[in-house]
Amino acid sequence: METIISIFIDILPALIIAATAIYIFHETTRFLRERYQLDLQKEQFRAKADSQHLPSGKSEAMAKFKLQAAERFVLYLERIAPDRLVMRLHQNGMTSRMLQIEMLKAIREEYDHNLSQQIYLSDGAWELIKNAREEMVKFITATGDSMRESASGIDLSRKMFEMASRVEKMPNDIAIRYLRKEMQLLLKETH
Repeated sequence: METIISIFIDILPALIIAATAIYIFHETTRFLRERYQLDLQKEQFRAKADSQHLPSGKSEAMAKFKLQAAERFVLYLERIAPDRLVMRLHQNGMTSRMLQIEMLKAIREEYDHNLSQQIYLSDGAWELIKNAREEMVKFITATGDSMRESASGIDLSRKMFEMASRVEKMPNDIAIRYLRKEMQLLLKETH
């Protein structure tokens, strides 16, 4: 009986952290979904107004830049998905902490690499991308911090997959969907 109580006491902090991470993701996802709808409407209105003020040649060039920026950020958002990070960065013999550090480093470096492209994105798209990045960092940090010191990279990978499966829509998926809809509108307007 004491063994069961001891085990429960040992895993209680990890369960609390896991529950907190799931709650944070759920609430953030709900908020982002609502914001997505409002921002999309606002951007549709702004895009109409902007297209009426630019000569057609400049409008087409700007559309090309916007499409390229959106492509780069969709690629970034795909690359920071938990499953893709694990598959790309995990190496045999890595500890949980080592994998956590590598994933956070990859998210930061790729974000910094694409930072200048934000000028071609709408405010709504940029906010969703920043939020997706922040939420992925929180997700990886919370999951990694809930692991035992002796946990392996494989243990962290399993835990991340488990936690991600409990979230209805990951923040990066919401941002990708927003970018796709925005670019579809842009393409309709330029053709």
